[in-house]
Amino acid sequence: MNTGKLLMCATACFLFVNMKGQTSFGGDTSKKTIQFLLPDGKVLKNLDSLENAWGKGQILFRHNEEDDKNGVMHLVKKSSDYTDKETKSKKALAEMLNNPAPEFELKDLEGKTWSLKELRGRTVVLNFWFTSCAPCIKEIPELNKLVDEYKNKDVVFLGLTYNTSQHVEAFLKKRAFNYTQLPNAGEISTKYNIFYFPTSFVIDKNGIIKGIMDKSDNIYHDLKTIIDLN
Repeated sequence: MNTGKLLMCATACFLFVNMKGQTSFGGDTSKKTIQFLLPDGKVLKNLDSLENAWGKGQILFRHNEEDDKNGVMHLVKKSSDYTDKETKSKKALAEMLNNPAPEFELKDLEGKTWSLKELRGRTVVLNFWFTSCAPCIKEIPELNKLVDEYKNKDVVFLGLTYNTSQHVEAFLKKRAFNYTQLPNAGEISTKYNIFYFPTSFVIDKNGIIKGIMDKSDNIYHDLKTIIDLN
């Protein structure tokens, strides 16, 4: 499991990418083209060529909310400093397993306040994501299946993003994401040691973290397995 910490909370995020120089994602009404920029500002047309130059697993991308709006990703080469922070954050995240989940209170898109403490007695599934994260978007259909699977059961699904409510609402007009959305959650991402997006947590009825995963080829099955054990 790749884990770590959000380097620049709410303003810039880093994660591994495995895409071509320009990528479109989404359905007919939600396609968005992402333009990848090299450190010198030039547009990259083929990510494979950069991987050959920089090395496999060394390409990261950085962007902030303004970049989200403009469809821009800045490519960054993984540094030794980054690796050190990644290692420390990986340890911190691993230590959260089987321990109490950090408390939070956030408002959803309708203004309702959600408190983790007040959700005791119910299983809580958190998904940390943001609106222009291609891996996040890729797994949304599987996450929606989970919501349907546990409808009318004591399981709560919450999506936490550093994006503003306006940004999330615009996204949801184009693509359904059936988790209850909690915007402006950058500070909570830091409390949860989020480094890679998407990252999911399963919290049991006593508020204890029972599962953490930041990437999975079968997110529906993996989350369902943990939920069913709790």
